[in-house]
Amino acid sequence: MTMREGREQGAGRSWLLAVCLMLAVLTSVVALPALAQDTMDEPAMADDVQADDVQSDEMQSDDMQESDDDSMAEPQEQYGESIVVTARKREENLQKVPVAVTVTSGAVLEDTGAADISVLQDYVPNLTVYAGRNQSTTLTAFMRGIGQADPLWGVDPGVGLYLDDVYVARPQGALLDVFDVERVEVLRGPQGTLYGKNTIGGAIKYVSRPPTDNLEAKLSLTGGSYGTQNVRALVSGPLVEGKLRGKVAFTSLQRDGYGENLFTGRDVSDKDTTAFRVALDWLPSDDVTVQLSADGTSDNAEPRGYQRLQPNFFCPLFLGAACPPLDSRYDTQSGLAPLNGTDSEGYSLTVTWDVNPEWRFKSITAYRESDSKNNIDFDTTPAPITDVIATYSDDQTSQEFQFVYAGGGKLNGVLGVYYFDGQAGGLVLNNFVNALFGSTNGTTDTESWAVFGDGSYQLTDRLTLNAGLRYTNEEKRGRAFNVGFTDGTFTTINAIVADYDKTETFTSVAPKIGLDYSFSDDVLGYITLSRGFKSGGFNVRAQATAFPSSAEPFDDEVLDVAEVGLKTILADRQLVFNTAAFYGDYSDIQVSTFTAYDSNGDGVDDAFFGDFLNAGSATMKGLEVELDWNPRSVQWFGIQGNLSYLSAEPDDFLDANGDGFVDTQVITNAPEYTAGLRFKFDFPAFGGLLTATLAGNYRDDSVLTNEGGADPRNPTRPLLPISQDAYSTLDFSIDWTSGSGQWGARINGYNLTDEEYLTSGYNIPVLGVVTGAYGAPATVTAGIEYRVF
Repeated sequence: MTMREGREQGAGRSWLLAVCLMLAVLTSVVALPALAQDTMDEPAMADDVQADDVQSDEMQSDDMQESDDDSMAEPQEQYGESIVVTARKREENLQKVPVAVTVTSGAVLEDTGAADISVLQDYVPNLTVYAGRNQSTTLTAFMRGIGQADPLWGVDPGVGLYLDDVYVARPQGALLDVFDVERVEVLRGPQGTLYGKNTIGGAIKYVSRPPTDNLEAKLSLTGGSYGTQNVRALVSGPLVEGKLRGKVAFTSLQRDGYGENLFTGRDVSDKDTTAFRVALDWLPSDDVTVQLSADGTSDNAEPRGYQRLQPNFFCPLFLGAACPPLDSRYDTQSGLAPLNGTDSEGYSLTVTWDVNPEWRFKSITAYRESDSKNNIDFDTTPAPITDVIATYSDDQTSQEFQFVYAGGGKLNGVLGVYYFDGQAGGLVLNNFVNALFGSTNGTTDTESWAVFGDGSYQLTDRLTLNAGLRYTNEEKRGRAFNVGFTDGTFTTINAIVADYDKTETFTSVAPKIGLDYSFSDDVLGYITLSRGFKSGGFNVRAQATAFPSSAEPFDDEVLDVAEVGLKTILADRQLVFNTAAFYGDYSDIQVSTFTAYDSNGDGVDDAFFGDFLNAGSATMKGLEVELDWNPRSVQWFGIQGNLSYLSAEPDDFLDANGDGFVDTQVITNAPEYTAGLRFKFDFPAFGGLLTATLAGNYRDDSVLTNEGGADPRNPTRPLLPISQDAYSTLDFSIDWTSGSGQWGARINGYNLTDEEYLTSGYNIPVLGVVTGAYGAPATVTAGIEYRVF
C-alpha cells in the first residue's frame, strides 16, 4: 500500500473525537430538552405552515437581495431562517423536505475564498470531490462511497451535476468555478425518481444568480499565494422595466503552478481559466417567464503535476539512472509535451407558466458541448514509458417538461417527461516503453427518455405520504476501433484488438416511497425507501483479442436504500440539527481498472488494458449529522458542523482465478469518517461589519484506486491500491464590509498547516507506474470588492 510516510494519524483521530464529543454535548444539553419541549407543543394548522414555507421565485429573489444588502450593514439574526430549495423540483422550505440535502450559499462560498465546487466536501457529509485525471476542471465526485473516477466516454458518473436544472453529462469542464452562484444544493442518496439516471450516489445542483429587477454591479479583485490573480465581475438589472431583465457575469482565474516540470522548466498544477454566464428574463405577462441563458468555460492550464510515489524500474533502461520520487510533492519530470485544455459551453431556454393558482408548467430546453485535449505522462519521467495523448469531445441536447401541482390542500407534487440525446467520443494514442503503440478510438451515442411523478399527500395534520416513480428507457450505441501500430507515428496498423458497433437498450424503474411526520412546526422525522441506477454501456478500451468479453456491454448498477432522518430547529430556534441514517444494497457495481496480461505468450505479463466490468455487490450503511447553532445570547458567535460515518463493504470476495487475492477494489473514495467544524464570528468594526470564520476538516483513511490481484513483480503477494491516510486541514477567512455595503475586503487561508494528502493516483505495475496527485498546499489570498446597487 502506498501511503505518505510519517503520517501522524493520532492527531487526526483526536480531532474527530473532539468533534464527536462536541456534537454529543450540544445534543444532550440543548437539542434533547428542546426536542422534548417542542414535541409537546400543538402543531400549527397546515395552511399556516404552507403560507410560511412556500415562496414564489420573485419573492425569493427579492428577499435574498434585501437580506444580502442588509447583512452588509449590521449582523443579522438568522435563528431558524427559512431556506427555500428546489430539491424536489418544487419550492419548499429546506427543513420541510424529507431528503438528506445540504445547501451552501454563494455568499458563503465567495466569502471563504472557495475556488471551485471541490470545497463542498468540507461542508457536506459523506462527499468527496476533486479534479480528475491531470486536468484542473475535470470533475470526479463520490457520495456515500458511490461515484466514478474514470472520465472516458462511454462511462457515466455516479453523482449527477446540474447547472440551473440542466444535467451535465460529461465530467470534462464540470468542476465548476465559484462565481455568479446563488446556492449549491447537494442531495445525498439515490435520486433516481426525480433526477433519473446517474444520480445513484446523489446530485449536485449549482444554482446561478437570477437577473435582478434593480441595477446591480459588482467587481472583485483577488491576489495572493503562487501569483494568484482573480477577477470576478457581474452586472444585472432591468433592460425594459417590468418586462426584460438581464445579467452578465465574468471571471478570470489565474495562478502560477504549485510545482515545476524539472525537465522542461514549465509550471505544473497552475490555474488559467476564464468563464462567463449571460442570462435574459422576459416577462411577457404576469403568469409567464421566459429565461434564456448561455455559459462558457475555457481552461488553458498546464497539466496537474503527478508525483512518483515509487521509483520506476524502466528508468535505468531509458535514462541510465534511477528516478526516485522527487523532494517536492508537486514537481514532475515529464518528457511529454504539456498539451492540455478544455472548452465547454451551454445554452438553455426555460419557460415557466403559472397556469392557475394550483398548476405550474415548466419547460427546460438545453444544449451543451465540450472539447478537451490532454496529454498524460503516467510515469512522470523524461522517458516514453507510459505516454498518452488524449482528445475528447461531446455534445448533448435535453428537453424536460414539468407539471407542478401546489393546490394548497393535502396533495402536492410534480409530473414530468425527460428526453436526452448525446454523443461522446475521442481518440487516445498510447506509447508504452517506446515499443508498444496503440489507440482507443470511438464514440458512444445515448438516446434516453423518461416519465416520472413525485408527490406528497397529507394523511393527517402531522403525517404525510411521499411517493414517486420513474421509468427510463435508454438506448446506447457503442463504436470502437482499437488498433496497434508499428511505431510512434501512429500511421501503420499492425493489429486490430477491438472493432465493434453495437447497440444495447437499458430500462429502469426507480420507485420511491416514504412517510414524514411533523412532531411540531420545527421537528420533522422521515423514512424513505428509494432506488437509484447508473447506466450500463460499452468499454471503449476493449481488448477483444485477449479478452473477448471486454467488447460486450456492461450492465446498469443499482442501489436500493432505506433512509431515516430527523430535521429539527431547536433551542428556541437557535439550533438547526439534522441527522440521517441509511442502509443500502448496492449491486452490479461498475469498476474501471487496469488489467495486466501476457501479450506475447512467454508467460510474463508485459502489457495491460483498461477493463470495465460489473464487479459484484456491496452493503452501504452510514450516519450523517449537520448542525448550525447561532446563540441569541452571543449574537456575534456561531458554530456550523457536520459529521459522517460510512461503512461500505463488498458482499463477496472476488477471486475469479483462485490466487487468493481480491481481483479488484470494489469501493473507493469512501472514508469511514469525515467531519467539518466552522466557528463564525461577526461584529461591527471600522464603520462596517467584520466577519471571521475558522474551519477545521477531517477525512479518514481512503482507498483511491481499484487495483487488485497478484502483484506482477512478486506473484506471491497482493497488488495493493494507492491509499491516503487520515488527515486534517485548517482554513480561515476574514471579511469586512462597509456600512453602506458598497466596499468589501477579505483575507482567506486554506490548508494553513500545509497538510500533504493524495486525491488520486495511477498504479500500473507492469510499467512501473505508481504515481499520485496531491491536494493544494497552504495558500493565502486577499481581495477587495466594490458593489453598486
